[in-house]
Amino acid sequence: MVDADYNFIYVDIGANGSVNDAQIFNNSPLGNKLQNNTLNMPPDHIVLGDSAFSLQPYLMKPYGSRDRTAKQTVFNYRLSRTYRIIENAFGILAWRFPGAHTTNRIENEHC
Repeated sequence: MVDADYNFIYVDIGANGSVNDAQIFNNSPLGNKLQNNTLNMPPDHIVLGDSAFSLQPYLMKPYGSRDRTAKQTVFNYRLSRTYRIIENAFGILAWRFPGAHTTNRIENEHC
């Protein structure tokens, strides 16, 4: 999870690569606290999710593509602009730590 200042405020590492973000989130301690309303999140804060997430009182996601109104299209556009912060945060992380987005392998002879 990334805040508006490009800070990673929650990271969950260790899920299989074939598991989608919504499943990881729903099974995480953060997801459980949000679901149970025990996180004490400020009332003016929300979580943004993509279309894979289910709509929740604490989570905003884009409208589906079927029968979308003009206002819903504008909402989706504005919501997608907020995703840039998340993408930029990962870009900053990759720039700052170039080896962070690659797999580190150790040869058997060094183990």
